[in-house]
Amino acid sequence: MKVDNFSVLVAASPSLDTYHLSLAFAERGITQLTQVALDREHIIKQALLDSHDVIALDVMGMPIEGARVWVSDMNRRTGCKVIAIGDDQTIPYYRAICEAGAIEYLVNPVLEHGLVAVDFHDQQQTQSMGSRISVVGCKGGVGTSTIVANLARILSERRQSVMVADLDFSAGDLDLHFDVKGNAALVEMLQYPERLEPVVFERSSINVDTNLSLLTGYLPLDSDPFWPEKQALEHFNKFCLQHTDSLIFDIPAFSLRDQVGMSALKSSDVRILVIEPSLAAIRNAGQILSILSSGEQAAFNRKNLLVLNHTKSDKASLLTLNDIHRALGAEIDVSIPFAPLHFLNKSALGQSAVKGHRKVSRAFCLLADKVMSVESPRSFQFWKRGA
Repeated sequence: MKVDNFSVLVAASPSLDTYHLSLAFAERGITQLTQVALDREHIIKQALLDSHDVIALDVMGMPIEGARVWVSDMNRRTGCKVIAIGDDQTIPYYRAICEAGAIEYLVNPVLEHGLVAVDFHDQQQTQSMGSRISVVGCKGGVGTSTIVANLARILSERRQSVMVADLDFSAGDLDLHFDVKGNAALVEMLQYPERLEPVVFERSSINVDTNLSLLTGYLPLDSDPFWPEKQALEHFNKFCLQHTDSLIFDIPAFSLRDQVGMSALKSSDVRILVIEPSLAAIRNAGQILSILSSGEQAAFNRKNLLVLNHTKSDKASLLTLNDIHRALGAEIDVSIPFAPLHFLNKSALGQSAVKGHRKVSRAFCLLADKVMSVESPRSFQFWKRGA
């Protein structure tokens, strides 16, 4: 018997034969079943709260259009795989339910081997084609938001739809980098993940430029501190990746002490660590790298990038690039030069830092290439000089 490690939420009316349904799931090795009443909002909230993988939905007695709406709603708002169970044995009903998003439609009572041929693994992999990028500073004040803003601009210029989410709800400043007015919409989206809809996504995001949007959750300084639940953040991530090519999280350094912040970094496709030439940043970077390189987090499809941001001049800093490389035992992927006049220019607020400084532009373009796994073109400037 093949064992599948899934948790199932059974949304059933008293008419559903839950005993035979549980036997069918047990035949697949699935024993984590939770039953709730047939209330739409309660089902969605429970599925997100407990991170269920599958919803067994009772559609008995529902007309074909009503059943389609229920299945589509559960599929879209929870991201769970949906198995519908009804009493209509006609082929048009079966096809309509599957077209609405169900991976299978079964007739009550469910036969013991009714789920043997159901594929729980690959049905919804095509829904999330985007990649999640998390950028975090190894200590505060290393220029993480500056790097996030300019990376997002480059990716959007390369015809990628980019959504940026600022997870610093008290002192975030990405709205200044993009020269837009922030709001608290992100907090509401994370507080009530069961209400996420495409129309909510469109109304909450702040349009920065073509293919570039921003989500903020800036709260008044006198309000209670907010930090999202792990399940809510994960559902928000899956929902956003259905509507954008790249989702960039600006994670504040202090949140890595929290399970949610570290979990967001671990589960990202690209993890960008921003360091500066200081002992504190190097020590913290080493600890974070050891966590990301251990166990399941060292998966081959996840990428760690080290970005060295020179926040001090070479004379003021006692640490060189080679010193940092030896201390961490890892290569520095991108080195952003010290250019205070370029970044702090009076006309630089809300503008891209990529233009106007050749070395800075080259560093950010190299970072975008590494994020997209694109090989950077080699420069032939040296050979031209010797020609």
